[in-house]
Amino acid sequence: MLSDEALDRMLRDSDPDPGERATDPDSPVATRILARVRQSTRRRRRRLLVMVPTVALVVTGATAGTYAWVAGDGRGHTLDSTGLSCVSSADGDAVLNFDPGTDDPVGTCRERWRESFGQAAPTELTACVDSSQQGSITVYPGGRDQCGSHRSDPYLGPTEEQLALSHFRADLKKQFPDRTCVPHPEFRKVVDRLLDRHGLTGWTARHFQTADREPEGACADVSYYDETDRIIWLGDHKSGTPLTWP
Repeated sequence: MLSDEALDRMLRDSDPDPGERATDPDSPVATRILARVRQSTRRRRRRLLVMVPTVALVVTGATAGTYAWVAGDGRGHTLDSTGLSCVSSADGDAVLNFDPGTDDPVGTCRERWRESFGQAAPTELTACVDSSQQGSITVYPGGRDQCGSHRSDPYLGPTEEQLALSHFRADLKKQFPDRTCVPHPEFRKVVDRLLDRHGLTGWTARHFQTADREPEGACADVSYYDETDRIIWLGDHKSGTPLTWP
């Protein structure tokens, strides 16, 4: 079951109009937000850029005179290596699934730019880590100065753990070729074995639910990777349909 802290963080991170008051987890708005959290990792979607990042002020340390925010882990790395946002100043942004082990943010956005925005990609694009709570990878038109103007830091690539997670994701996908229903116990057993194989110490798999009265379904899939808390949230897959992979 989702902890209160995890649920609150996911609601705040996904709320398109965040404010001082936390969203009620039992409200219809919360239900819609949680649905978007799950959907965003399954497929690319296009949306208007409306989220106002939550900024954490830097009050001490060497960067205090340079930046007024903390982006990602503060060292040029994202807190969510499975997603990527390509931003067009005129046409909103396109959110894509991303694999830091095989993909380059700028190259990925350039390749998908015309499909997403109906025009050729700008000559210069820059990958940044934004200062939202997710610390997301965001690609902007222009040079490195665009990072600072959007309260972001230049993206410096994945961490060793994120590369290990990338290899884990690829390995997990290979375990179930052509399967349309994998029972939760079997899915968890494979996940645990692969986590150990790839040295992902401290990671666990949990069922994505909001109450104890919601038992596991017949089939499992991956809904969301919470890299901050090292949790792989498992959802209930619809039997007979191909597995999808965030």
